[in-house]
Amino acid sequence: MRILITGITGRVGANVAKRFVDLGHEVTGFVVPGDPQSEKVAQVGAEVVEGDLASSADVMAAADGAEAVFHLGAAFQAGGPFTPEQYFDINVKGTFNVLEAALESDRIQHVIHTSTDGTMEKYPPDGIEEPIREDSLPLAATGWYGYTKVLTEHLVDRYVRAEALPATVFRFANAWGAGEALDFRQFHMRTFMDQLNEAADPDCRVAYEAMAVAYNGDPHLIIAADRNGRSWKKHFVEVRDIIHAYENALCNEATFGKTYQIASKEPFVWEVMIPYIAEKLGSPYTQVSLPITPTYYEYDLTAAKRDFGYDPPLSLRDMIDEAIAHRRSGGGSIIPTSV
Repeated sequence: MRILITGITGRVGANVAKRFVDLGHEVTGFVVPGDPQSEKVAQVGAEVVEGDLASSADVMAAADGAEAVFHLGAAFQAGGPFTPEQYFDINVKGTFNVLEAALESDRIQHVIHTSTDGTMEKYPPDGIEEPIREDSLPLAATGWYGYTKVLTEHLVDRYVRAEALPATVFRFANAWGAGEALDFRQFHMRTFMDQLNEAADPDCRVAYEAMAVAYNGDPHLIIAADRNGRSWKKHFVEVRDIIHAYENALCNEATFGKTYQIASKEPFVWEVMIPYIAEKLGSPYTQVSLPITPTYYEYDLTAAKRDFGYDPPLSLRDMIDEAIAHRRSGGGSIIPTSV
């Protein structure tokens, strides 16, 4: 199958491209002119086409001959800074152009559009007890990245219902690449020490002092807990889980017109996984009740499992073990640099 991948030079796009090339598909990557990462696309065996997502002509030309589109290209909050206009042009107009190109084509059998769990408000003061379904929370983002992704989800829905376009939305959890499971800043005590160091609130000062007494140098891990001592909980996704989702969903009619959360096999629970990491690293850890909005949620993956057999291949312990092996082979530091 001929597959067009926008955003192919990103961490997810490049790995998805390699997998589908290895499976025998013809992959074309749509990249911005002069992207320094374009060479790695060629190295995995994909063709490179340059263009601007905000240009309907460029997108139409790139989609010519494609039979499927994985639309991962976006202005992302970690890749900027971007202006509001750039977020709108790249994310919203870019998605509109992709959908229009697919609609005009007589060959495209499936569009899989990438969204984010950043479209939802996942951080109420007391956390979220029940696993989050795709329709559990309103799409309430106000930051430009999340908000424009809300608009793109609505665009896809419009093209499915009004034009019968075969399209699916993947809503990614916070994504890790292979070997990155140790890099998340909120596993490290110094992240919260830096955050609370200048706080005037008395509760924040108490938490800071408790950490300062316990802290004995990096890496010092933390079991982050809420004001009542309940451990934090958060859902991530690893790149190989994402690849598995694309493999199973491609041209699967049961997915057309639907939105799916794509996340790891299980959520990361600080009180379960931090001691595991600490034991593997020989690092200290301390549990601290933090007087800040807690992270406490997980996703219900029932719909993805039911409709396209989504079965994330990696456990959290698999990810941790690989990340530790990566670090010990010289793959970099696990010490956070700043908040």
